[in-house]
Amino acid sequence: MYKLSLFIVLLLIMALPGYGVNLEKKEIRAVRVTKKPVIDGNLDDAIWKGVPIATDFIQNEPNNGSPSNYKTEVKFVYTDDALIVGVMMYDSDSKNIYSELSKRDEMKNTDFLLLLIDPFNNGLDAFEFAVTPAGVQWDAKVVNNREDSSWDGVWNSATEINGVGWSAELEIPYSALRFPKKEVQLWGVNVIRNVQKVREKVTWNFVDKEEDGWINQSGVLKGIENVNPPVRLSFTPYFSTYLDKSSDDSKWENNYRGGMDLKYGINESYTLDMMLIPDFGQVQSDDEVLNLSPYETKFDEKRQFFTEAKELFNRGDIFYSRRIGGRPMNKSAAWDDVGDHETVSENPIESKIINATKVSGRNAKGLGIGILNAMTKNTYATITDTISGDSRKFKTQPFSNYNMLVVDKSLKNESYVSFFNTNRYVPEIDYMANVAGTEFVFKNAKRSHRLKAKGIISKRMIDDDSDQNGHYHEVSFGKISGKFNWNFYHRMISDDYNPNDMGFLFRNNQINNNLNFFYANHEPKGSLLTRSANIRFHHETRYEPKRFARFTIFYNTRLKFKDHTALGVYGNFRPLHQYDYNEPRVEGMKLRKGSSAFIGAWVSSDYRKAFAIDIRGDFGKRLSTDNLKTFSLEIEPRYRFSDRFTMNYKLEWDRQLNEQGYASSEENNGLTTVYIGERNTSYLENRLSANFIFNKKSSLSFRARHYWAKAEYENFYTLKDNGRLAESNYNENHDINFNSFNIDMVYSWRFAPGSELAVVWKNSIFDSGDQVAHRFVNNLKETFDATQFNSLSLKVIYYIDYMSLKRKG
Repeated sequence: MYKLSLFIVLLLIMALPGYGVNLEKKEIRAVRVTKKPVIDGNLDDAIWKGVPIATDFIQNEPNNGSPSNYKTEVKFVYTDDALIVGVMMYDSDSKNIYSELSKRDEMKNTDFLLLLIDPFNNGLDAFEFAVTPAGVQWDAKVVNNREDSSWDGVWNSATEINGVGWSAELEIPYSALRFPKKEVQLWGVNVIRNVQKVREKVTWNFVDKEEDGWINQSGVLKGIENVNPPVRLSFTPYFSTYLDKSSDDSKWENNYRGGMDLKYGINESYTLDMMLIPDFGQVQSDDEVLNLSPYETKFDEKRQFFTEAKELFNRGDIFYSRRIGGRPMNKSAAWDDVGDHETVSENPIESKIINATKVSGRNAKGLGIGILNAMTKNTYATITDTISGDSRKFKTQPFSNYNMLVVDKSLKNESYVSFFNTNRYVPEIDYMANVAGTEFVFKNAKRSHRLKAKGIISKRMIDDDSDQNGHYHEVSFGKISGKFNWNFYHRMISDDYNPNDMGFLFRNNQINNNLNFFYANHEPKGSLLTRSANIRFHHETRYEPKRFARFTIFYNTRLKFKDHTALGVYGNFRPLHQYDYNEPRVEGMKLRKGSSAFIGAWVSSDYRKAFAIDIRGDFGKRLSTDNLKTFSLEIEPRYRFSDRFTMNYKLEWDRQLNEQGYASSEENNGLTTVYIGERNTSYLENRLSANFIFNKKSSLSFRARHYWAKAEYENFYTLKDNGRLAESNYNENHDINFNSFNIDMVYSWRFAPGSELAVVWKNSIFDSGDQVAHRFVNNLKETFDATQFNSLSLKVIYYIDYMSLKRKG
């Protein structure tokens, strides 16, 4: 019955009437040249004369659909090796062109030009190349309308500010693109210009903000013929050296590392990436937090190999790359193996990656393939005898193998269907975890409605015996064009579904149903530029046993004014009591919580000004006897001293009074008693960052973060079977005082395309105890008295392109 209903819905969506969408696309021709122009930003080369001009740009912001107030002219030429684009951006007030310097891949308070290329002209996948008047480059890869700015291409550009505006030349080697191998190319293309002083963003081919997507609203580039995808082969060897010191040790330790990344274009569509002997020692420190919840903390991925070209591997949301080289599976077990007079003197928090390989890409028929393999080696803790000084090893992570396979097919109307699988295998204990599934997105011909669905199964096995089998599915259907949109979303996660060997899921065993309504108006009116609002009705039950969990109404609204300040209001309301089945940490138990209300607001000032500030505050209250109250405040000012030097400061404070949460549990005669503590919790985070940009190739950045969190327990209760609390004599000390302090300072110099020298200083302090500090200054002093770790490193990576070497030869 379920499959039949889904089939009927699919037929209906394809038959739905469309809305008045302008599907006309502009066209422009590229001219073949035998000699490329000098890439200096000046369009005075004779080659540019007589080349067809793309002009008549249309506003995307602030008046979506109106003609641009600034004239822009774009020309395209190409050689056997590259596409070259020349752009003249007129501006009668050329002395006030915004051109703040920044690091590569960062757009600050500046004008910019962005070139979008969709080589397969499928409306889903594209490459983006942007440049600012100061010459700073930014690039990204887009797959299925997901933008990945961690991708770094190797391309050339130059800019010039002159008396009538500013101009740019972009040289995009074919080696930076993936395109079909055929005589006549037909590429989707769009050009986007931002005029920062008036916050006007314009596009060559109109991008309607009331339509879904932007890649599919590109124009068409014709004229490129008889060019062949080049051999895409590059090597990036690296060398690094580290000096590390703990404040408990008077000596500095030094070590050296070396390795290489390799990229090889298997054909015009698919690329092999290999990481041999990786080194992630210079990656920005994680923002550690005090976690009292039953769920693990999720950290962002910052390792370039895993952030770059990750778009295919995001299918199904079952791949969390931090699992590879993450926390050893038996890290805490090292303490269980400690004997008399022994202690764990060393216990690595990450397992070491031996190598990682991935193949990814999409061919001319829209078939995308992603294959990833990674291996981690044995990881050991060191257990030391405190009397004799002897030490021994304890294995916390056996050799492990990680794999992921994705097959993705692009369909008409920017639709797609995908199949994916992850596999983790630990040979030593014959442990295997598999997660496999499929998802699809179907849009009707007018792109006005969308049907999305996903189905996944998970299976864990030890010694060929099935240990845990689970399943997951979700379906959503809704309207995606126009000012008013809506969708219905259903999700079911079984109690045994577990993708966390290679994925990340906070909790399973739930059934969710959501009804969402959206409104967005981008037509300026009065003092308003845009306004939007949405409301969501969320209902959740347990999957097994079928029990009500919670009902929540979420709301969110946003206003943007013509002076480019913005504000918003958000919150939620739970009119019924709810049940938390995860907080007790014991299967079959639940914690009853009363109805509640929560409201927040934020305001953001105009980022064009030297001083800008963001402020957010919210308040929540339980509408019942437990009297929970929550407060939070976030203030983030920033100041631009010059186009080279900026500073940001962020203060975040959060306070919860009379919060009820898990404290402890004990088992007697087969019965488990759960103790719930009533506690006051808070955290205070201070973060300061500064950037000084020497030029478009070198920069110095500084980031310091101090996070102080504490929890004070006032009363303890026994959890009853119905989720309510009973008085208890339990009175153990569960107070926590937690501090995390980090400094990351980085000097970066991109001395050649794709090549970089980086000098990094990292300082870190972690301190946790059961004596709560009540004064910030005293707490900070105690924090700096704790053990500090310092690391000073230098790393050089050098990009070697095979085609460049071949041409020089």
